[in-house]
Amino acid sequence: MSCLQLNCRIIVLAVLFALPSLAGYADDVSVPRLYVIGDSTAASYAEDRAPLTGWAQVLQDYLDPACIVVDDRARSGRSSKSFMEEGAWAPIREALKPGDYVFIQFGHNDQKQNDPARYTDPATSYRAFLTQYVSETRDAGSIPVLLTSINRNGWNESGEFIDGMGAYPDAVRAVAREMETPLIDLHRLTRERFESIGPERTRDLFLYLEKGESPNYPDGKADGTHLCTEGAYEISGLVAGAILETGLPLRNCVLAHERSQTPTAKEE
Repeated sequence: MSCLQLNCRIIVLAVLFALPSLAGYADDVSVPRLYVIGDSTAASYAEDRAPLTGWAQVLQDYLDPACIVVDDRARSGRSSKSFMEEGAWAPIREALKPGDYVFIQFGHNDQKQNDPARYTDPATSYRAFLTQYVSETRDAGSIPVLLTSINRNGWNESGEFIDGMGAYPDAVRAVAREMETPLIDLHRLTRERFESIGPERTRDLFLYLEKGESPNYPDGKADGTHLCTEGAYEISGLVAGAILETGLPLRNCVLAHERSQTPTAKEE
């Protein structure tokens, strides 16, 4: 089954389960917010980009909106440096209230050594920006959570998984330890999931489309970094499962455990 076919099935299920429960809560300022800051792997996209979907775009489907409202502020193409220096962080910081959460996931664009506007050194500047996000979130009385980057879809000719994230995940883990910050290790979780399901099934989670398969991508697409809708639900389910394992009050907002799986995974 293609990524596009899976996308249609998942959207129907997401609408049936999520939209009625969200009504009325998005504008209720008394309900805590979960802000997600990061890059294109977490960002939200318009319908004319479908089936491209960031994992945070569907995170609300796993969380009770009467308990927490997800506000996905991740931006495509941003690094920990450019997100802050372009001014994307300032309005979030100013809006934070006690009891809010900030999920922080950068790394993919921090690797771009030929782009000084985005590149950060994992041993120095990357850690410094992460530290600033954590500190300023805490200054507002809110709760920061660090996330390592999701893995790309990469395999060698022997079918062995290729980790392309370099030293960045370890830098996030180090900052989490040093600042005693909750960590969701998506880098580890996605690698474990991809290796367990293998290359062919992993490919279904990313944006691979044949020519003519989607009107939004008439020439097709072969993208092993960005997720299709099924992949977004898969990764978001991993996030929800990881939240359950934390000691944070946020774990009480996770919907029934069986919802912490992709709808298609339950049907297979």
